[in-house]
Amino acid sequence: MNHSALRYTEFILQGVPNGDGYDLVIFISFLLVYIVIIVANLTIMFLVKTESNLHSPMYYLLCILAGIDIILSSVTIPKILAMYSFQSKIISLEACVTQMFFVYCTALSESTLLVAMAYDRYVAICQPFNYHKLKLRYVLSAVALIIFLRAMLFVAVAALLTQATYCRSNFIQNCYCNYGSLSKLACQGVTASDAITYPLSFLITLPDSSLIIFSYFKIFKVAFHASQGEARSKALNTCTSHCCVLMLFYTSALFEFTMYLVPSIFSSELHFVVAVTFAIFQPIFNPIIYGVRTKEIRNSFLKLLGRRRVTDGS
Repeated sequence: MNHSALRYTEFILQGVPNGDGYDLVIFISFLLVYIVIIVANLTIMFLVKTESNLHSPMYYLLCILAGIDIILSSVTIPKILAMYSFQSKIISLEACVTQMFFVYCTALSESTLLVAMAYDRYVAICQPFNYHKLKLRYVLSAVALIIFLRAMLFVAVAALLTQATYCRSNFIQNCYCNYGSLSKLACQGVTASDAITYPLSFLITLPDSSLIIFSYFKIFKVAFHASQGEARSKALNTCTSHCCVLMLFYTSALFEFTMYLVPSIFSSELHFVVAVTFAIFQPIFNPIIYGVRTKEIRNSFLKLLGRRRVTDGS
């Protein structure tokens, strides 16, 4: 077979399965979702910056997480909006690989931050006398270094994908580009990227999730042995908000990983739901979960609303 004659350099994104005829509804829905993501996460960032009681490693990490959620949604949603406003479902190979790269870089950044946040809570609750030793600049430097090193590994994957030959089809069964959707369209040239991507995903997820589980196991242990009701309540409240975010992130990531190992047993609708949960709904839920479940953020937000009412009234 002459692969070069069949090589695709542009692809068609599927979008929302069975969404024909509902372009306006889909466009408005995703636009509203995008606005909520931007407003909610910017609010978290603003509160952390302006409220002195939130100037601790935990909240700075949460502020970075909010920024990452904005980036993740900005990488995916604008293209979906273009698909349903201008019928622009075509995406070039380079744009597709670039989008995929940023989706996975933000995902691995979030995983790294969740580990750092779990460790921060572990030290604060299980070793409170050592918490003051956590220097913010060292914590942020360590997180940045780990994220950078992990991202560099995906640079190689992105470079390999741009050199692969795509001749099976040019139809991407998703609303944005990810590795599984793109690589299965290749007829040659993805062996090396497969050998990097799947083991790398496993080697990032397993240590991160193990460290997080260990940290929260220790926190729950301290909480249930705490003699003071307030200390126990605070520890459990911290854990529940974090665990909600963790379950959402790692469950959707696990489903996405599994779906592209054995794609034939999953419907296109389920592919879409998992992809949207992983890259779009997660950036909405994170600030809502932390905002509702974290007392300090909730109180700071209510105080901000109170100041605005006073200002508007005067």
